[in-house]
Amino acid sequence: MQDTSAAIWRVGAIMNEPLAEVLRFAAWYIASGAEELVICFDNPEDPAIGLLADHPRITPVPCTPAFWADLGLGAGDAFVTRQNAALTWIYQQVDEGWLLNVDADEFLFFEGRSIGAALAAVSPEALSVRITTAERLLAPSEPAQTLFRRPMDYATRKAVYGPDAELFGPRRAGLVGHPQGKSAVRAGVSGLRLRQHWPRWERGEEPQEQILDHKDGAHLLHMIGADYAIWRGKLEWRCKSRGFTNSLTEAIEAALADPAGETRLRDLFDRLHSADAERLARLEAAEALLRLRWDVDALVEEVFGLSPQALARL
Repeated sequence: MQDTSAAIWRVGAIMNEPLAEVLRFAAWYIASGAEELVICFDNPEDPAIGLLADHPRITPVPCTPAFWADLGLGAGDAFVTRQNAALTWIYQQVDEGWLLNVDADEFLFFEGRSIGAALAAVSPEALSVRITTAERLLAPSEPAQTLFRRPMDYATRKAVYGPDAELFGPRRAGLVGHPQGKSAVRAGVSGLRLRQHWPRWERGEEPQEQILDHKDGAHLLHMIGADYAIWRGKLEWRCKSRGFTNSLTEAIEAALADPAGETRLRDLFDRLHSADAERLARLEAAEALLRLRWDVDALVEEVFGLSPQALARL
């Protein structure tokens, strides 16, 4: 029986990711109750397009030169510019419920309630709801758990990370990526344009929003450090697009210029995205640690019929 107390919601995204990551993303949101996923593929020949097109709740959109031209852009324009234009275009196609704006490595999760139920409870005055970030942590000492780092103040990150605390910078709340999170936006509001983290009126102001964080049992699970190969493959782009703090960008650029750079990068990745038992204890004492039993690969099998073994071979 359908839960009539839950809001209708859709997902909008633009991506250019390995096929396995696209399937994990799609499976998570289909299993979580999304009415529809509209995914713009920056590579118009992405192999995921044909596979996803057969699913009744997924609409893949190839970002062909004609697609960008219709939006007044070209494939050579800055990615963030194209991203915002594509997300706004998706939003303009939706006339009911909510549109959730997320990237391929971001998974919205509410403790003890569905996404639809959480959106139904948002204040009627809010045109958008923003859920703040928790970042994936690798922890060999706890293989049965999936762990995430929550935002923390400076004193906490200094106690947890020592001299490496400076790599997180002063404004990212102890996270490597964005602490702001991502937004779900009420559909059908004229004059809104979507940006990466929140919508704006066409005249520039930000509409009224509600913010939910871990105290509300709300988490945007960001998998920025879940896989070294994916992290490594995006380093140059993130450095150029100001995806990291200045201090972390400088550390990465120094490693890239070093003949022993790969070793230095792996060490940096481990320091930022892994945690031993002692560090986990410090995070937990500061209420900056989230533990989940989370198996998204099982959802891929449920939604797409691909076993974890088959997924690993993609």
